[in-house]
Amino acid sequence: MIATTDGPGVFLLGLGAQKAGTSWLHAQLNQRRDADFGFLKEYHIHDALTLPAAGFSGRSRRSLLKPRTWRRQRFLDRPERYYAYFASLLRRPGIQLTGDITPSYCGLSAATLRAIDHGLHAHGIPLRPVFLMRDPIERIVSSVRMKRRKQGLQDSAGEIQTLQDLCRERPERITLRSDYGHTLTALKESFGLKHCFIATYEQLFHRDCWADLCRFLGVPYREPQWDQQVNVSRNDTELPEELLHQLGRWQAPTLAAVQQHFPELDLHQLWPTASRWCREN
Repeated sequence: MIATTDGPGVFLLGLGAQKAGTSWLHAQLNQRRDADFGFLKEYHIHDALTLPAAGFSGRSRRSLLKPRTWRRQRFLDRPERYYAYFASLLRRPGIQLTGDITPSYCGLSAATLRAIDHGLHAHGIPLRPVFLMRDPIERIVSSVRMKRRKQGLQDSAGEIQTLQDLCRERPERITLRSDYGHTLTALKESFGLKHCFIATYEQLFHRDCWADLCRFLGVPYREPQWDQQVNVSRNDTELPEELLHQLGRWQAPTLAAVQQHFPELDLHQLWPTASRWCREN
């Protein structure tokens, strides 16, 4: 693992996955005195600039290109400002860690990841890629619950219907955010997986994993707020077996891709839901 550095500090590039602990991760790191992640958790710069060509279109593309803030718009207009901004954060006294944790970066290509590394390297800043994965079926269910909660909808029947519709339609934007295999391949081609921090949501909330992450980022270990809940959704809906079969058929390639990249992972223990329903199809 990378030791604590006396250099310019490091940049954490968080590639997701959505509903895999990224909000909790940001909350824990951003409250450190030696970290400053700036004015957003999710900057949505690299996806807005590159993912439309890779399948984002229509409404989803327009949403990504919305300014949100005038500073983000400046980054979109001239991406070099993005790198200069984070370099300025790392020049602040005592700051050793900054970054951008945007879950939809999981869809970025290897070429885009290398370009980000090049942009940071121009400022002398080391890039630290971080990718968190979660049981793919439970991740999709949690994502649906979050979106419905934001709409004020929490009925179980509506949740089941939404999941059934997703299984039938399989829209590209959901598939992209579910495709761990794509993300792992892009990271392998651009950096090599041994130079990335890759863990599961189920591992994240343990001291050994947190200590490994701190070493990877080159910052001292500090105890996080283990019991802090960020963007937690209710989970009391009992899903029909047929729906779980449909989700399993959809996500079976994702489970297989993770096992191929990490044959040492005990996915039966870590991801019992996906392990059962993806392998029964």
